Amino acid sequence: MSSSMAPEQSVIVVGAGPTGLTLACELAAAGVACTVLERRAAPADGWRSVTLYSRTLEVLQLRGHAEDLAAAGRPVDRMTVGSAPSIDFSGLDSPYPFVNVIPQSRTEEVLERRALDLGVTLQREAEVTELRRDGEGVTLRVRTPAGEWDERARYVVGCDGAGSAVRELAGIAFRGHTYAMAPLLADVRLRRPLPRDLLVLPGRGGIVVSVPYADGSYRLAVVRGGGEGGWRDEEATPEEFRARLAETLGHDPEPHEVRWLARFKIHQRIADRYRAGRVLLAGDAAHLHSPLGGQGLNLGIQDAVNLGWKLAAEVRGWAAPGLLDSYEAERRPQAERTLAATDRATRLAAATSPGRRLARRGALVRLRSARNRRRAAEVLTGLDTDYGSGVRGKAPHPGGRLPHVTVPLPGRPRVPAGELMRDGRFLLLDASADGAGAELAEPWGDRVCAVRAGGPLPGLPGVAVLLVRPDAHLAWTTSGPDPAGLRAALLHHCGPADSPSGQAGQAGPSDAARGREGGVG
Repeated sequence: MSSSMAPEQSVIVVGAGPTGLTLACELAAAGVACTVLERRAAPADGWRSVTLYSRTLEVLQLRGHAEDLAAAGRPVDRMTVGSAPSIDFSGLDSPYPFVNVIPQSRTEEVLERRALDLGVTLQREAEVTELRRDGEGVTLRVRTPAGEWDERARYVVGCDGAGSAVRELAGIAFRGHTYAMAPLLADVRLRRPLPRDLLVLPGRGGIVVSVPYADGSYRLAVVRGGGEGGWRDEEATPEEFRARLAETLGHDPEPHEVRWLARFKIHQRIADRYRAGRVLLAGDAAHLHSPLGGQGLNLGIQDAVNLGWKLAAEVRGWAAPGLLDSYEAERRPQAERTLAATDRATRLAAATSPGRRLARRGALVRLRSARNRRRAAEVLTGLDTDYGSGVRGKAPHPGGRLPHVTVPLPGRPRVPAGELMRDGRFLLLDASADGAGAELAEPWGDRVCAVRAGGPLPGLPGVAVLLVRPDAHLAWTTSGPDPAGLRAALLHHCGPADSPSGQAGQAGPSDAARGREGGVG
């Protein structure tokens, strides 16, 4: 292994979980050389996280990852919370109107294969022990069974989980608390099966969460309040799990064939900063919260897709001032919102006091409203993610999520907009009569895929030209001819047309990524 890496050519990602692998794919698709260092000798063989939500699948679909993941999982389109009517995901505005139940090991397998196909270097059994920064880059001391060496890059991103070495070595505080309660989690079969929806079942002194796997088994979480639900050093046993499950539900579903069982501590923490100069954090290294709701892996993947194109723009020399800082500005509020929501849910889940039990009943009453259930579905699946300022819910607007749009192309079948973004460029959709917007964007062709639509854009009435960021959030839109506005938007978001598009050996989007684009743009 080389003892150094030219800073101007690379990013080092520490951690080969879903967040790190997604980020590596994003960078490689944008033509940025990337090395991933992973402490583990092999991919995860456990089933820590088991849900991929709609927005996560949407951003993975941008680079062609979602199809394999959706095929390998089990789609679940309903969630039932206690006695309230079910939350229905099937009507959501998404190509993935469901929750995809899939073990984390399978998610990592798909993303690792994609990363390697895109030319990412993955080094396993590589532990980061030191971190040194200077004005040009970051040097990491790496320890492996074969010896130690230095790895150097312009930027380092810590995607190495809750106990992040990168965060600790960079001196970034990770503030928060640990809950007194410690849930029991198990993957089991049931002789008396539960319904095959996602279930949140408030019970006696706690709550049970049930996620159905494709093979007929279940992921079950039992959360209890009071002393009986606290942390204990001894390992959980099948007998303890069955007793707690039956006690909470009020009946015994007779779990058997326990293939995985654990007692978990629940933490609520967030990093003081997501960026310290040339060191950045993403995923659990940046934020940690209660697993109720299954948001951790989803937040991390969406961190990676937000950060990837911005970091690539910085490395390739066309980033607007402040672009890289906008990663924290956009993603930290999403994490704070999730931390607040999961904190409320966790405290209500294990409610033992009369006041909290009353609050839990109130939450169930609110879900009797169809409007509230729709809102809950959008929040849970991430489809409400919006980086706009004070305009949430109004479409279209800068920072808003690109709706599920199929683009009419002249002489060709309609194409989902996401399929036009496989190589990580911006997407310019021109539905105007003369196509002047697509023509104006041609000098930015290394950074913008300009597509002239063959008609109006469904779901976006009145929109003439739309500039979409590589993470499928809107950058700019107009309802009529506005060449001056479009030129200003291209300059602001994509840099001057003659700005450097890459360094030696990385002149543009990767061949593998561009080959999946289908020649449009």
